[in-house]
Amino acid sequence: MKLLIIQASNDFMRVKKQKIIIILIGLVGCFLTSLTGSITVMLNKGWVAQGGFPELLHRFSIGYPASCLVVFFVFPVIVPKITQLLDQKLE
Repeated sequence: MKLLIIQASNDFMRVKKQKIIIILIGLVGCFLTSLTGSITVMLNKGWVAQGGFPELLHRFSIGYPASCLVVFFVFPVIVPKITQLLDQKLE
């Protein structure tokens, strides 16, 4: 009985650890994507014409938190399902 409890606890910690890793990787991806997207649009339309650094900070301050919401609420649900689906397809 103790062995089953320990096994269940280990499985729970492994899943929790996987979700934390998924979220951290997602946050780094959000940061890089938000920054790259904001800079690219501003360079494409003219840095000075778009407002320079204040406009970049404004765009980033909206884009990054929005993308973080996706990471916190969508990634933990979707990534394990996609992983299971791909595991089944590739077997």
